[in-house]
Amino acid sequence: MVTDKIKIRNKFVKTKKVIKVLLIVFGVLFILLVVFAAGFLIKKPKVEIVLENPLKDIVFANTNEMGEVNESAVVGQGVLEFNEDYINYILVALGVGYLHKSPLFENPWIEFNLGDEVWNSEIVKGMPNSKKGVVENEDLEVSISKEEAVYSLLSNNIEQFMKDSVANGNTQIKMIAGKTKLFSKGYLEMYKELTGEEIEVE
Repeated sequence: MVTDKIKIRNKFVKTKKVIKVLLIVFGVLFILLVVFAAGFLIKKPKVEIVLENPLKDIVFANTNEMGEVNESAVVGQGVLEFNEDYINYILVALGVGYLHKSPLFENPWIEFNLGDEVWNSEIVKGMPNSKKGVVENEDLEVSISKEEAVYSLLSNNIEQFMKDSVANGNTQIKMIAGKTKLFSKGYLEMYKELTGEEIEVE
């Protein structure tokens, strides 16, 4: 009789411990779910970034007294002097101000394929930080020629130029990461602004 009571008490204690562990696990999972949902559902405002056009000095040096710009000379020199400032300027035009770190993932990473060169850019609080080299954890890949990139910098409206470049296939955007990850970092809003297309999150 006493032995039966002890067994029942031990069984009750074990059951109580299992319930406590399960409650803790479910509590942690619930908190993670709430944090993720907050980053996932709350639409972040676009960060407005203003950068100086990196072609400014080249354009000035190749402008005659009549105010006419030698476009081919500017493009040739721009291709030769291509650097991270060009990438940063173009990424701002592509809409990286929409991007942000999500609660469960690292900062947004974009790979920029220029044919003969590959650059990568980490987006920190909407600001691109670009450097030459391949990155393994990119979210998105942008493919464009250096000439097209320089022409975009020469255009009167780079945002519209980049939209047109994407539409006519001169610039390709390839989503590498999963849609949930892309959505939680703001990429889908950026993609919609560029292409006018909605992407459904699975």
